[in-house]
Amino acid sequence: MKDSKENRTHKITFRLNEQEVKFLDEFSSSAGISRSDTLRNLIRKIQGDASIIKTDKLLQTLNELAAEQGRVNNNINQLAKHANQYSRVKDMDPKVFARFNSLLTQYLDYQEDMNRTFRKIYKSIS
Repeated sequence: MKDSKENRTHKITFRLNEQEVKFLDEFSSSAGISRSDTLRNLIRKIQGDASIIKTDKLLQTLNELAAEQGRVNNNINQLAKHANQYSRVKDMDPKVFARFNSLLTQYLDYQEDMNRTFRKIYKSIS
């Protein structure tokens, strides 16, 4: 961050609509700083992180991931039901069940990682 006493030689002018000005004024007032300081602080905040996230697109993607996760969970429940039905059959190859258990364990690890990632994303945008 640069020294606040540094000369500011560039003047930037741009237009806002009524809603944007109202938001800027209310935000600046609640923070107890001027409009200019509010905008400078915003610039400083995003300087370290050049990627700006479009939250509507992010939320849509997360919603799609959650829907897909629900479909996967449903498939696993169906597989577990079939596995329980076949477990009574003496002729079934135990390797099938071992493979199923291995894949289910991998899935549960993946789901735990995904949930941690979702929590991090939620914390970063809230």
